[in-house]
Amino acid sequence: MKFKFILPALLIASIPSPLWGEGKGVISDDILNKVQAAYRDVNDLTADFVQKSYIQGFDEKVFKGKLYLKKPKLARWDYAKPVKQNIVINGDRIILYMTEQKQAIIQKASAHPDAEPAMGILSNIEKWQESFTIKSEDTTGDFYRVELTPKSMTMVKKVVVEIGKKTSHIERLTLFEKSGNKVSFSFSGIKFNNGIKDSLFDFKIPSGVEVLEY
Repeated sequence: MKFKFILPALLIASIPSPLWGEGKGVISDDILNKVQAAYRDVNDLTADFVQKSYIQGFDEKVFKGKLYLKKPKLARWDYAKPVKQNIVINGDRIILYMTEQKQAIIQKASAHPDAEPAMGILSNIEKWQESFTIKSEDTTGDFYRVELTPKSMTMVKKVVVEIGKKTSHIERLTLFEKSGNKVSFSFSGIKFNNGIKDSLFDFKIPSGVEVLEY
């Protein structure tokens, strides 16, 4: 279950930062200004997502659903296909609810050493350089590809974010684990400042569900 929990925390990396190091490509100040302007006043966002999981020894798995994010530490992933499940992060509390199994698992985000720096990508943009080595990987095609190499994460080798040139939005995100596994996300229908209420992240576990706490 740790693998499932750490991914949503890391995906709060969907807010970009104006802090970039030199790398294989050069992103102009104009592009940086566009990206910064696109997200400067963002307090929450929603997006549809397609998740592709590549786990060694298994076939590729594809999942679809809806993402809700709100600063500073609120996130909700509603998986719709092929199975229904919810992953909710509310401060230090993480809930994984599996509808078909009628089971809920509750853990503390602080129990995962990778969670804090990942959450900080959203809530402490100015500290990106403290947690990651940042470089531009590629500036060709329709996206700017930026590589984030964690300085202290235990499971993640690197994170690659792809920023749409037309939108200045993060439209793709790929996590590479040290184990060799990889998970990619494509985002569409991205909407900012929807006025999401905190109550959306106050997930109520249905009665009759088995609850496991770690």
